Amino acid sequence: MSNNNLMVYGANGYSAQLIIEELLLRNLKPILSGRNESALKKLSHKYDCEYRAVDLYDNEKLDSALNGVHTVLNCAGPFKFTAKEIMEACLRCKCNYLDITGEIPAMYLAFYLNQKAKEKGVVFLPSVGFDIIPTDCLAKRLSEQMPDATHLKLGFSNKGGKISRGTWLTTLEFLGGTGRIRRDGKLIESNIGEYTIDFKIKNFSFCGLSIPWGDVYSSYQSTKIPNVEVYIALPRIIVKSKSLLLFFLKILKVRLIKNIVSFFMKKTLTGPNKSKRDSTETYVWGRVENSQGKMIEEVYQVMEGYNLTAIGAAESVERVLNNTLKPGTYTPSLAFGSDYIDQFVIKAIYKES
Repeated sequence: MSNNNLMVYGANGYSAQLIIEELLLRNLKPILSGRNESALKKLSHKYDCEYRAVDLYDNEKLDSALNGVHTVLNCAGPFKFTAKEIMEACLRCKCNYLDITGEIPAMYLAFYLNQKAKEKGVVFLPSVGFDIIPTDCLAKRLSEQMPDATHLKLGFSNKGGKISRGTWLTTLEFLGGTGRIRRDGKLIESNIGEYTIDFKIKNFSFCGLSIPWGDVYSSYQSTKIPNVEVYIALPRIIVKSKSLLLFFLKILKVRLIKNIVSFFMKKTLTGPNKSKRDSTETYVWGRVENSQGKMIEEVYQVMEGYNLTAIGAAESVERVLNNTLKPGTYTPSLAFGSDYIDQFVIKAIYKES
């Protein structure tokens, strides 16, 4: 691959640098891009890569920066502020687009632009990180075992993990917004934490609250299952006293409070080091049910989220660079099949016999 085949936008972010390091291990040397030129210069020296500083809101300069680029990987979240501009530029410049979002609006836009992507001969593949490779592929795998499934529930949990500044900022955006679930094929509003779940399967237990994770939107594209909820595992004491948590979420809707919290996060938070990532236990769970009440569920321990994002994004980019997909918009499982999850699985905790 020549150096101008791939661009990583938002290159100075925590996840982006993990992805860049994985790409370099695969002999893929990306162009590093973003808004902060001084940060990009440092990264350019660190990774021996070309850089291009660009303002997303200057179409002429953005299109110039994409000149000759085959594929763009957007790592700049919150993606509600970056996805639209880069997707539209990719259509103008006939570049493939990937990102690591878990945000429903960004996914919706990618699928809304499906026909335009086909007409321009490009691939749109959002959410090629922990958001949402393992849960999307698990949903697809379960739907293949139960083609008549009417309900899908997904969940994920971390034991001992730490969250980066960028992830916290993205989380802050959706915590201050409205939750979503899917009912009868339609996305509907549902307060974050409106639904709870608490169960145990053999040696795996899960207690959590409903959240507007990306699969609420994307799993319908992958499986056509019309009813979807997604849960994040939390300590039972938090779930049992969720009224306090919901009160805190209401406070975050106040712009001044949200801005103060955001400022604090930007100044104080960093991502986990390699030792912390490697010691974290991460699990994904899925359950499908049909109209007769039959259920199938599976649980897997998978790579820690940031490690998975680095490998998943790099692997997805490499496949797109090799032109393995026809033009159009995909979820990870639609692009690469439900078995794509297998390379990220540490062990199967529970599978239906």
